[in-house]
Amino acid sequence: MNLQELHSLVRLGSIFQWLAIVLVFLAGALQVSKFVLDRKVQNLRQGIESKRTMHYEQTISKLKQRLAQQIERVQVVLEQEKRRTIPGHLIPRIKEDLAKYSGTSIRLNCVRGDREALGFSKELKDLFQQAGWRVNGINQVPYPGPIQDIVIILNNTSQRQKANYIFSLFRTLRFKTTARLDKNQKEDLCLLIGKRG
Repeated sequence: MNLQELHSLVRLGSIFQWLAIVLVFLAGALQVSKFVLDRKVQNLRQGIESKRTMHYEQTISKLKQRLAQQIERVQVVLEQEKRRTIPGHLIPRIKEDLAKYSGTSIRLNCVRGDREALGFSKELKDLFQQAGWRVNGINQVPYPGPIQDIVIILNNTSQRQKANYIFSLFRTLRFKTTARLDKNQKEDLCLLIGKRG
């Protein structure tokens, strides 16, 4: 082997050495770019996931609000259905009919602690007073047993016509109503407003 061949081999080895170094650097650069690309892909995924999550959370929040509004509407309807009241369009006619018995004394009792019964009693009190009746109370009375619906109490049978009018009015409004006689009662009539049945 001569010197020139040896010199060529050394050059060739040097070229291969530089080529190996360049390949190592390229491999390192590829590894770094892969790492950078992986990071970008991961960031994009996280961004997309966070956007989707925010979108889903907003959608869920809107649906919860709608559901809450619908539940509130249903509760209002149920409460109105539960609550006894005299429809506004009937009040003038009822006042006119009750005014025929102006001067009649009536006592209003309701079950203590029952807000619905108290509210209905207040409405009845206003109605009777506007029709010229003498209204005693709204007395909130504790009763030993559960009082259901409305009880009309007459102090004597001569009050039957007035009681029948009130009875038929409540029946028309679909309020369960019963009547009884109590001769010890001072007022002509007494309405005992119990829990709605």
